[in-house]
Amino acid sequence: MNKIVAMSELSPLMKETLENGGEVIFTPTGDSMRPLLRHREDKVCIMKPRENCLKKYDIPLFIRNNGQYVLHRIVAVKADGYVVTGDNQYVKEYRVQHSQVIGVVKGIWRNGKYISCEGFWYQVYCRFWVWIYPLRWIYLRARQVFFRMKRFLGDKAYEG
Repeated sequence: MNKIVAMSELSPLMKETLENGGEVIFTPTGDSMRPLLRHREDKVCIMKPRENCLKKYDIPLFIRNNGQYVLHRIVAVKADGYVVTGDNQYVKEYRVQHSQVIGVVKGIWRNGKYISCEGFWYQVYCRFWVWIYPLRWIYLRARQVFFRMKRFLGDKAYEG
């Protein structure tokens, strides 16, 4: 039986498991990491992050200052923190601190098949997906504008 549990409830158990050298497997929600992670379909395996040493293309599970739990890809490592973004987003988040990181994705289960984050094709995907960020930015931004205009014009059609 699958049970939906809030990350805030699961977090203490996750932290304890990771600190003791274990791994945590869960099903993420949301569309920010599409197409890699599908909402409530794929599973991720989280392991304890290396000591202050996450690298570009890693996917950390971290807690934002507002308490929200997030799985996003590192697109740059800067002196003042990590720069992260979702694969399905055009906005980058800056200054994510290592102290905010709970764990890092070790692998993914998709359609019952395990995909290691160390695998060749996964690494090709990561590099390609980060490389096309400017194109994704244009596409996602244009899509957002289109749907806003459509909604605005649709609302205007019903006013008259």
